Amino acid sequence: MKNGNKTIALLGQPNSGKSSLFNGLTGSRQHVGNWPGKTVEHKAGSFTVNGTTYSIVDLPGSYSLSAGSQEEVVTTGYIRSGQADLVAILVDSSQLERSLYMLADFIGTRIPAVLILNLMDVAEQKGIKIDTAKLSAQLGIPVIGFVAAERKRYPALKEQLAQALQHPQTMNQDVLMQHYRADAALDFAARAAKQPADGIYTPEKQAIRDLEQTDDGLMLSGKYKYRFIDELLTGAVQKPASKPTLSRFDKAALGVRSGKWVALAMILLALGAAMMVAAPIMGAAFLIPPLLSGPLEQLMTSLHVWKPLAEMIYVVIPNVLAFTLAMASFVVGVNLVFNFLEDIGYMARISFVFNNVMEKFNLQGKSMCSFLMSLGCNMAGVAGSRVIDNAGQRFLTMLLVWSIPCGTTLSLAPMLGGVFFGPMGSALVLVLMVVMTIGSMYLASRVFAGKLVDQTESHGLVMELPPYHKPKWGHIIRSSLMKAVDIFWRAFKMIYFVSIVFYLLSYPWGGNVSLLVRVGQVISPVTEFFGMTWQMFMAYLSSMLTKESLLGVINALYSNTDIAAAAFNAKSVGISDSIAALLPQVITKAQALGFIMAIVFNVPCTMTVAATYRENHSIKWIALSVSYYVAFSLAISCIFYHIGLLIW
Repeated sequence: MKNGNKTIALLGQPNSGKSSLFNGLTGSRQHVGNWPGKTVEHKAGSFTVNGTTYSIVDLPGSYSLSAGSQEEVVTTGYIRSGQADLVAILVDSSQLERSLYMLADFIGTRIPAVLILNLMDVAEQKGIKIDTAKLSAQLGIPVIGFVAAERKRYPALKEQLAQALQHPQTMNQDVLMQHYRADAALDFAARAAKQPADGIYTPEKQAIRDLEQTDDGLMLSGKYKYRFIDELLTGAVQKPASKPTLSRFDKAALGVRSGKWVALAMILLALGAAMMVAAPIMGAAFLIPPLLSGPLEQLMTSLHVWKPLAEMIYVVIPNVLAFTLAMASFVVGVNLVFNFLEDIGYMARISFVFNNVMEKFNLQGKSMCSFLMSLGCNMAGVAGSRVIDNAGQRFLTMLLVWSIPCGTTLSLAPMLGGVFFGPMGSALVLVLMVVMTIGSMYLASRVFAGKLVDQTESHGLVMELPPYHKPKWGHIIRSSLMKAVDIFWRAFKMIYFVSIVFYLLSYPWGGNVSLLVRVGQVISPVTEFFGMTWQMFMAYLSSMLTKESLLGVINALYSNTDIAAAAFNAKSVGISDSIAALLPQVITKAQALGFIMAIVFNVPCTMTVAATYRENHSIKWIALSVSYYVAFSLAISCIFYHIGLLIW
């Protein structure tokens, strides 16, 4: 097998299907990182045709090459670098008038190109007929009709891309440039003649770029590009004469008052369906520790393995494996149902109806889906942020997801509230959590939005709602499983590393007292200011590992049993009679109130932190996020503890 040393760049607007196309072309032969100096995701991979390997780069989704947003800066910079041997421009064939703007923006670039018309099945469903041969003749480059969700089409596409590299064709610019030349006021020919030579741009293209440096020039240029698109489509595209009308369901789904309620109902149904998918896998996952730990312990004993090392194998590995598999199962369920909603065309409606609410947090409507998914699992909420096209808003969404109590916390906190404050107290704790969650999200948005979100991009939403169409189950299942497997292995490695560190700290080296206990006893005067005994503070730290470990750790510390075994007990959250009787004896009501708030707004579990790093690839921002939530949760604990002292 030989490397062709040829690179293909995927260029297209957000939501054009670039990610599906990239995954379909590369499969497992891909890697993800960040562009140098940017938080924008960098995806690269390869595919092979007839023994020759070709590299492929998925450029950030951009609406133009005007270099406004962070994504456009990265995309434009890569195009100008000349690293691509071929640019594959992907457009939505069901919305050509809008999506062809990227193609119009690319004209005048000397890099060979192909035009891929994605979603041809949706276009046909809408009654749109496209003459690809005529478009190809007008543009001077290959035009390929395609459906990214259909796997059987990829071998032919790979052949076509390889052919395009062997016989490169650059786009005909005369069809567009004549609009600029016809404007006598511009004196376009003279303007072009003055442009310096540029490696990848024609003088005419460089003249357009110069014209677009002013607002008036940008608007004028945009007018000519849309005229070009209209002329290009005339005769090449036939559309039905009937005017689109809203269905009865859409009138409710997009209504000012009814839209949000319909969306909430759909999402709650989706989360319920996700749990139905995940529940059997979760159940199987939590069978791993009892099935695996015993045989591994016997093996370690027979081999006379050093006890601390042996326990790291037969205690930590099975339990981390159980937690990670349980998490991945929920990711599968969430991705299945939300990919389904995306595939049939409903997800765009959710973004639309919640956009005005999300603007209060410097976000867009798409963030709402991540927040609602987080009520089941914060990790799923982080993974769901991928649909957000703006990098800053995508990471801000992840940070605000950390403020939302997951399913475990939503069950754990009211349980603790019931133990200390009775049945009514449990309900009051739940109400307090809701109010504080909204406040926490708003505060976090104010703290981080200025660094992450360009205020000129944080408001307003212009979108064309896709038509409803039949789901492609093969594509939905494949993409959901691929994401889950990827997340599982990446999360497992990070969680296991963190778990080992915590285990080493909690192991009683050379006696009966672990380093965690020794440190806790030393810092006890400080932790008591925040309303926590040192035992409570150690349990607070363990909740960063998994929320499920909290009760086991606090029970172990107060009863002087094995803290390491308690921290890695992969069981469902619940309060035993012994713990329920113990806690009020060692923790006051004021301490309990502060402690509950601390664990609710603490850093989410290690799995969520790992998922956030997987999406953002920024150690700096992960460290800042962890520091912020630790400081915020301790401050909240301190405030509620001292308020409690005034009451009890």
